[in-house]
Amino acid sequence: MSAVAMADISITGNANYEYFHNTVGGSVEGTNSSGDMEVNLSVVGKTGDTSVVANLELSGASADTTGNRDSDGQLGGLDIEDLYMTTKIGDINIKAGDFASGTTALGGEIDNGSRVYNKIDLSTSLGSAKIGYAVNSTSATDDDLAGSDAVAYGEMPIAGMTVKIKDNSDSYTILGVSGEQSGVSFRIENKDSDSANSDVLFYDIGTKIGDMSVSYAAIDADAANTASSGSGNLIGEDDSTVFAQDAHDTGLKGIKQLTLGTSVDGTAVKLRAGTREGGTGYKDSDFMEVSASRALASGATMTVTYSDWENVTASTSTMYDNQTLEIDLSVKF
Repeated sequence: MSAVAMADISITGNANYEYFHNTVGGSVEGTNSSGDMEVNLSVVGKTGDTSVVANLELSGASADTTGNRDSDGQLGGLDIEDLYMTTKIGDINIKAGDFASGTTALGGEIDNGSRVYNKIDLSTSLGSAKIGYAVNSTSATDDDLAGSDAVAYGEMPIAGMTVKIKDNSDSYTILGVSGEQSGVSFRIENKDSDSANSDVLFYDIGTKIGDMSVSYAAIDADAANTASSGSGNLIGEDDSTVFAQDAHDTGLKGIKQLTLGTSVDGTAVKLRAGTREGGTGYKDSDFMEVSASRALASGATMTVTYSDWENVTASTSTMYDNQTLEIDLSVKF
């Protein structure tokens, strides 16, 4: 009998199809419908303490990026979201490659997180604390590790909370605390920028009242279009996991949102409503979103979302409303 060696490789992922029906105001007033298909695959190869990760996104965006079929009538695009290796040398943890930090990371809702390139992240544990140092290239076409993008960071548990710090000696320091006390969950982060009038505060505080979850979240910047490592030097994350509307828009200096959530006969219902605050020369814009999500017997999950929001506009321009009905079918595998 011969032996067969199997590599330790796993493939997981998710997929979703989204249908949108939009009612648009302003100079392009009217209605339109669209659809979008996306498949995400995570391929992980592992041996000992070393792992290699490739996160891939296959989407319905056409090959010519114009939204139309290419010359062969084919739709589809492949994006390598993350490509990195993790390993250990003694007590030092190493993560190296191209990857994004995510919205749940320290500063993830303050700055528009984007993929970084040729990043080297070294970390270790000192008792209950974790400390680290990371540096990366400034762009996909730059192979040099840029000292101006280097950060030192640390985190440790204190009295049931997690306290974090991230410092870039040339630009900013971010302090954060998160946890739960007496039934109240919280995440509070402050970015202290070396540039004048560029500090940003983010907080998300919530609790449960009977079967109802209630939370209040906000981003408050010193001025509009400040303190972000993302393009355009804007506040906020354009793919936020907290806010229903994008805080990463020109002219904004903050966003405030109240969220209510409950379950009705196995269907998760959530209401999010708030205001995007305009900076000097820009108007405030209100928004509301209600969604219902339910697991289907087929293994998929259906989410229906209705959104109503005002556009972000300069004070000399006309405010107008937009509405979107979204139906999302998703599955994990």
